[in-house]
Amino acid sequence: MTARPVLIEQDVETPLPDGTVLRSTVYRPADGEPCPVLLTRTPYGRDLAVNSAYFNPTTVAAAGYVVIMQDCRGRFGSDGDFDPSVNEASDGAATVEWAARLPYANGSVGMWGRSYFAETQWRAASLAPAGLAALAPGISAGANANNGSLYRGGAVELGCRFSWGHASASANEVLREFSEDAERQGKEFQSWLDLDRSFAGGDAFDALPLSDLSARLGTFMNRHILPSAGESPGNGFTRLWDETSAKPVPLPTLHIGGWFDIFCPSTLAQYAMQLAHSRTGAAPVPRLIMGPWTHTNFSGGYADVNFGVNAAASVLNGLGDLSGLHTAWFDAVLKDRPESMDRVPAVLLYFMGENQWRGFDELPSPNSQRSWFLGADGTLMDTPASGGSIEYDYDPLDPVPTVGGATMIHGAFPAGPAKQHDVEARADVLTFTTEEFEEPVTLFGEVTATFFAASTAVDTDFVVRLCRVAPDGTSLSIADGIVRASWRDSHAGTGLFQPGHAPSPIEPGRAYEYSVSLWQTAYTFAAGDRLRVQVTSSCHPRWDRNLNTGRLAYDSAETMVARQTILFGEDHPSRLTAGIL
Repeated sequence: MTARPVLIEQDVETPLPDGTVLRSTVYRPADGEPCPVLLTRTPYGRDLAVNSAYFNPTTVAAAGYVVIMQDCRGRFGSDGDFDPSVNEASDGAATVEWAARLPYANGSVGMWGRSYFAETQWRAASLAPAGLAALAPGISAGANANNGSLYRGGAVELGCRFSWGHASASANEVLREFSEDAERQGKEFQSWLDLDRSFAGGDAFDALPLSDLSARLGTFMNRHILPSAGESPGNGFTRLWDETSAKPVPLPTLHIGGWFDIFCPSTLAQYAMQLAHSRTGAAPVPRLIMGPWTHTNFSGGYADVNFGVNAAASVLNGLGDLSGLHTAWFDAVLKDRPESMDRVPAVLLYFMGENQWRGFDELPSPNSQRSWFLGADGTLMDTPASGGSIEYDYDPLDPVPTVGGATMIHGAFPAGPAKQHDVEARADVLTFTTEEFEEPVTLFGEVTATFFAASTAVDTDFVVRLCRVAPDGTSLSIADGIVRASWRDSHAGTGLFQPGHAPSPIEPGRAYEYSVSLWQTAYTFAAGDRLRVQVTSSCHPRWDRNLNTGRLAYDSAETMVARQTILFGEDHPSRLTAGIL
């Protein structure tokens, strides 16, 4: 198909019913022939560089689409005040209906985009605006506010939440807040730059109590970010967050996610929701792509491991880049060209370790489950060992640093798989390792740890991490999770948050059963590899430190060292359980 010349229009205005004006950049075929609209709405600046391998507005428009990139209310070129999540349903629905009526539109609107752009899709769709015909959410939030977006296992997602507020939102807020006072604006932005250096180096996260950061934070951070560190799972904002994708939509959907993304569980949950909806006949069968990607890195390459060029969003097993795949999918669902997706499986998953893509008709279930039991001398076995225990001390003033993981932390803490040698050399990190596998073993789907532990504290944390140990001894992180002892009842069984359980202290010296969700993975261990489980009590600054006193790091600086005891054996079958494909 011949590419059409593209016209780019700046500052195209969308008047909302309340009088607020939102502004967009529009990319459209210059001939003016009516086309489907592909709309995205962002709080990060509509004219910032878009990763062209993910979605290139110019080449997509040249393929016969009107591509609209709009600033959300109160952000960059749009009027109003930015209140995260609150206005995106009504603003998005109004924008969809406006876009469908444009003279160069044919009345059909698809939405696309990742992260907050994905949230704006779900929220707009919840109001069923006229003209909305398809959604393509990538690395999408919703459905997991208490399971990794804002809180995890009862702990605060400190690093990700503060990093988002500082790096993604607050700079523009400073410039807007003081736009009429150039001198004050300059001073406030200099304060933001000073804080940026502190976040980038990591020392800003070391504050105790965390509330002391307030004097260094701007209005946005103090209003929307800092307070969450002093609040609990299940609060009002978590409910607002989870409403993002609370109900399925009667639309075709394309879901794109990453195994190391902070929203991995919600991407898979949204796909599963739409799949169930399709089985009632209320929606088309959804599509899913899961790569070895983080929230911001779609290359498949990391400092400590590279999954190969084929893992990148620009290659995709020879299917082309994600931008081209978006175009092909929208051709199929908005232009009635189903043949454009003939080469693309309905579900495309990257299996790490074997480093290849596999295609499926729908997301498969594991063929079986397998458990590995913690034992003496750091062993990890297929059956419970004889009874025993191992102890370590956890000092909140000397926490285990964050090294890799499904994170999005500004500065010195890159996300993704990472070597664990420095972490495992610490006395407060226990490791349990299998014998070498005699044949390949593919872990797939949910990974959960169930273990028994006692502490000398009235509250404390336990972190569990799954690693692959190569024949040369390199230990590489794959998945992890956390549970706060006082929130144990809310995470019993699955490690996932269940409302209706108030937090409660633990009795020092008494053993309790804990559950930790390590989320999902697709990883093949080769013959000669070993599986390793780490157990420790901190991962700083990914999660807020437990002070071991019963008080939060938000409002206290008092700490105590806790003596932690991990128990195992037939009476205390501490174990890691994973699906096997």
